[in-house]
Amino acid sequence: MKRIALMLVFALMATLSVAAQEKKTEAPKADAKPAAALPSVDEILDKYVKAIGGKEAIQKVTSRVVKGTFEIEAMGMTGPVQMFSKAPNKSAMVLEIPNVGTFNEVFDGTKAWSANPMSGLREKTGAELAAQKRDGDFYQQINLKSHYSKMVVKGKEKVGAGEAYVIEATPAEGSPEKMYFDVTSGLLVRQDAERDSEQGKIAVEIYFDDYKDVDGVKVPHTLKQVTPMFSMTIKTTEVKHNTAIDDAKFNKPAS
Repeated sequence: MKRIALMLVFALMATLSVAAQEKKTEAPKADAKPAAALPSVDEILDKYVKAIGGKEAIQKVTSRVVKGTFEIEAMGMTGPVQMFSKAPNKSAMVLEIPNVGTFNEVFDGTKAWSANPMSGLREKTGAELAAQKRDGDFYQQINLKSHYSKMVVKGKEKVGAGEAYVIEATPAEGSPEKMYFDVTSGLLVRQDAERDSEQGKIAVEIYFDDYKDVDGVKVPHTLKQVTPMFSMTIKTTEVKHNTAIDDAKFNKPAS
């Protein structure tokens, strides 16, 4: 179990999640008030972009370097993590597990690969590559509709102490995903997906919390990722924007 968990760490780090359980609803009473009309997909996404900081502020950022720590409490595992992102679509993540080694997850704008002590170097293909391409878009917040062939508002659900509008998003390749946008703030607070991996399809729930303003753009500083096997929490300690990142950071090793 621990070996499989280690091999999945970076597949779980990509920004994205498990199908949420559908809640059963009781039949409305005769005197029940009619449900308020739901906002459209465009209205929810527009509010999200504004909540993040607005399109102009988002586009002013061309690179991001994030430092933090991860914890898998059930396994007693902790360590440092770094994430590098560069517009328009390059990303790299490096996670260090003490006494185990370094785990890398990289997208160079065209190809995606992972490298770790458990499975060595592996290039991604098919739906797994398609998901990493979506996640690798530096301006994904303002380009969501371009990454999904169909987006439908499914209703409202509780997420934590608040309520969120639920959008079901179907990509051209891969399983449908669900995104939860807080009714009050407009921010993305949860994302569910079924992601491909070496072990097959993995259901993942990702929770976004502790949004903080960094150079006019709100960035979540706590991410909790839940799978049927374990949960992992990533806490950000530092975010730097518009920092020079050498393209070599995204190069695939020769072997």
